[in-house]
Amino acid sequence: MGEGWKHLYGVIGTTENIALDSQGQGGPIYPVAYKELSALVSDVPFVDYRGLAKDLVLRHLLDHQRVIEGVMHSHSIIPFKFGSFAYTEKEVKQILTQGYSFFKSLLPWVGERVELELVATWDKGKILKTLYEEESEIQSLQKNIGTKSEEDAFLEKIKLGKLVRQCLLKKKILSREQMISQLKECAESYCDHDVMDDVMILNTAFLLRKEMEKEFDRKVQHLDHAFLGKVSFKVIGPLPLYSFKCIEAEWVGASEIREALALLDLSENASPADVRSAYYQKAKSIHPDKMGYLLNPSSEFERVSEAYNILRRYYNQYRSFPIENRILLMEVRTNGRNDSLKKECE
Repeated sequence: MGEGWKHLYGVIGTTENIALDSQGQGGPIYPVAYKELSALVSDVPFVDYRGLAKDLVLRHLLDHQRVIEGVMHSHSIIPFKFGSFAYTEKEVKQILTQGYSFFKSLLPWVGERVELELVATWDKGKILKTLYEEESEIQSLQKNIGTKSEEDAFLEKIKLGKLVRQCLLKKKILSREQMISQLKECAESYCDHDVMDDVMILNTAFLLRKEMEKEFDRKVQHLDHAFLGKVSFKVIGPLPLYSFKCIEAEWVGASEIREALALLDLSENASPADVRSAYYQKAKSIHPDKMGYLLNPSSEFERVSEAYNILRRYYNQYRSFPIENRILLMEVRTNGRNDSLKKECE
């Protein structure tokens, strides 16, 4: 152990080795300790997941999650975002040192909570039958189509397809609101994920105190009865708090900070306020809606946005211009918001 890049899994409140059923990415998982905290890592060759095929990325992601969920059975764990690496154990310890106070105070909070993911999906046959029974316009179009030849009914079939999608979307919105209104009563927060298709109503993570799990299950069962078998409900978990407390650690070079400053026409002694002001002015002047089709404005706008993002994260933690070659930028993502580590790191 100790050779190669370090794949980062999570931070726990012990320095002891943890017995796990599965190997990590590349090999055994072991703790890198700082005081009473440890980061769980495995030694790996560096992988740029942006260049891998989706099925390979998914396989690595599932392995990453499997390790964290295995640890969760015996220890509270703050997970790292999938794809987080450090080059050496010294860099892993820098993460722990820089975030020590924050991680230490967060672990008891994490230990009292779980994440449950709920996926709700229409039974396609039953929901289409319901739409036909409830929507007179759909009934009328279907009857019309039945009286015409295949060629003559072509345009009406297109119209019918659009109408069904519109009605399904309307019903999906109303059904989602009904589900969320009931489930959020026993949850502290919730976070929507992308739905995969037209029949998926809900793909949402819920943050719960552990003692509320049974109440959450009871409410899901109540919804199952209320929708009369037209909706399939699947609860996944309990899970680590992937959607609500997740460490993002990234190493960047000082040259990237300089390039970002240059792109926003800023000097090395710029302040956070200067960065925000320069970004808003630059973004406004090159926004695709304003630039039209000139010189691929979307690409230029993305470069400016990326420059602002790296500077925002840098000035969130540091006050002076970097002198190190590799700089740690770290945040704990909180349901789309950021918990600043700046105060704990000063």
